[in-house]
Amino acid sequence: MRDTRTLIAEQAQRIIQGGDVNSDVQVTKEELETYVDQCFGKYIVASYYENRNADGENNVNGTFIYSFVENVKYDKQRCKHYAPISSSYVNLPNGMGLYSVSPVQDEFNTFVPLRTDFLALTRGTLVANLEGNKGYYIENTRIYLHNLDTAAIPEKLLIKLVGGIQSDSQEDNIDLPLNMQEEIIKLVVQMYYTMRQTPQDVLTDNVK
Repeated sequence: MRDTRTLIAEQAQRIIQGGDVNSDVQVTKEELETYVDQCFGKYIVASYYENRNADGENNVNGTFIYSFVENVKYDKQRCKHYAPISSSYVNLPNGMGLYSVSPVQDEFNTFVPLRTDFLALTRGTLVANLEGNKGYYIENTRIYLHNLDTAAIPEKLLIKLVGGIQSDSQEDNIDLPLNMQEEIIKLVVQMYYTMRQTPQDVLTDNVK
């Protein structure tokens, strides 16, 4: 599998350096890869709102979902089990950017996502027990588990993120869909010039 994230950054780099009259203007591939990530996120959000079914519900294209296996750890100060979220992801309505959390070997037995204030609002009530289901809530870069007996705590979690391509543990090969690559290249070049606030020469003859 080719690393299309890097290829897109390289193509944008050639367009920018070939179309700028200032020979001293240098842009690194690493800088443009950050722009690729951000433009990819914008593309996902646009696709999410365009992708409505007959009932008006929005769906996430499976092409945009990236999976991570994380060890479950224990927070001694808070006496809670948690797992790290190892990549940034796209913020979608109803928390769908963090697509699912489950045990690694039982991935369709997903945990119930909870609001961060759920435990405070339901303290001492039957609702807090989730009718026996397993739950989780998010605090920054951690997923805290709720309503699991100690014996039921899995060693590892399968965490699925929408647009999660910024992890240090991510495989080197990141494959972005073919039909979106040209659009993302254009967005990356546009973002670069917007951030630099310099005029764009769309030709290669250095004539504006």
